[in-house]
Amino acid sequence: MSKGLNQPHCPPDEKSLWRRRTTDEPSGRGRRYGIRGVSLLCCAGLFLGGCVVPKGKYETTVAALEVTKTELKKRRMQYEALEEENEKLLADHEKAAFDLEMLSDEIEQIKESQRSERDALAARETQLQSDRAALASKLREMQHVFQQLKSQNRTLRDAVRRYEKNLQEARHAIAKNSTQASRASKQTAVEPPPVASKPPPPPVAVPFNETVTPVNINTASANDLELFLGLTKDEADKVVLNRPYRLRGELVSKQVVPKATFDVIKDRITAAPAISRPDN
Repeated sequence: MSKGLNQPHCPPDEKSLWRRRTTDEPSGRGRRYGIRGVSLLCCAGLFLGGCVVPKGKYETTVAALEVTKTELKKRRMQYEALEEENEKLLADHEKAAFDLEMLSDEIEQIKESQRSERDALAARETQLQSDRAALASKLREMQHVFQQLKSQNRTLRDAVRRYEKNLQEARHAIAKNSTQASRASKQTAVEPPPVASKPPPPPVAVPFNETVTPVNINTASANDLELFLGLTKDEADKVVLNRPYRLRGELVSKQVVPKATFDVIKDRITAAPAISRPDN
């Protein structure tokens, strides 16, 4: 009886299986101590309750141990998953910090570029305002010159009208004198004396303005000489025929115009040489 009380009625294969399962647990100190504590409690219960343990109770205990082992494995897997997720979050945090630093540098560069562009735009605006003021001043000056030219043109037109009127009066007078002379010669049947032709009127003195370009006697046409200098048609043609001129005074030395006419127009003419264009 004593021998039967000291030896538990457990199948040797199940007992060895239980010991093998308890030794296959993770190496963690807490988990190992927990399994050993459970096994010690089971052994103590077996010894205190007697060597005779019902097989159903033993199986229940083994099933509880299996459940505990499964739960421990699940907890360990959860812990490892949490560790992996934590490492992933740390990596994401480092990457986000690096991206934030890069974005901060890029924002600073953009701000610096904007400041440079604002300075350049301000300088450009100042330059444009200065150019605008200069253009406005030049426009006012051109308007003033235009008014002077307009006034000069009006004066020239009035002078041309007076010249044409005097010329017509002179032609009418010459025609009238020639008619009277022909009538007198017919009546007396004597050769009439030569009729002295009326000298052409002197050129009209047009007011000289320094802003008006002088007339070049080497390049101006006969019409321009008549219009701008007030010369007669014969004088203008003689000026054109006796070209070129090296000096203005050659108009008198070559007997192109009288000295009195030259004195009137000398300040409004020039004898610049004509520029010949090379053939292409």
